[in-house]
Amino acid sequence: MDQEAAEPAGAPSPLWYLAALVLAVICWMVGVGVAGGAWDAVRSAPISSANGTLQAKGSSIAVFTDVVQADRGITCLMTDVVTDSRGTPIPPAPIALEVEDDGTTWHLVAFEPEGRDGVTVSCAPKDKQVDNAQYAYSTVDGFGQRARAGNAVILGGLFLAIATSAVVFVRRRRAVKRRENQ
Repeated sequence: MDQEAAEPAGAPSPLWYLAALVLAVICWMVGVGVAGGAWDAVRSAPISSANGTLQAKGSSIAVFTDVVQADRGITCLMTDVVTDSRGTPIPPAPIALEVEDDGTTWHLVAFEPEGRDGVTVSCAPKDKQVDNAQYAYSTVDGFGQRARAGNAVILGGLFLAIATSAVVFVRRRRAVKRRENQ
């Protein structure tokens, strides 16, 4: 059976499915690169070891320590100085990140993508023993926008790949039905 007999006339090539897959993979890689670049904003944000009130509305809050204590389970709380009597837990850092600042190596221990104004941050180990580590804080601008841009690239590529596959499928089905009706 030759190729023309196997392929209905007017049907798109099945290689379009491969093109859709390649499009999805490329958009995924680009999107991950864009979203991963959001962590550059964390690396370059100024770090302050003074535990003052943070003004972080529209920004993210990064919490660093100078001593890694993974076995002690460090928990950090964000407390609104005006309204909260109890602190809100800050999620642990999703990645291992080190930042050099004034001769000190700081390790990211917690990260809150949605900061608020008028908050203080406090950290303590779960074992409630003496903690000789220092903690530093940073408000990070641009993290959320960059992460959302990466997610948009990924989802946009996935949508285009699904739409391309759907169009190819429908056109191929129509071509087969036309051929059967002849």
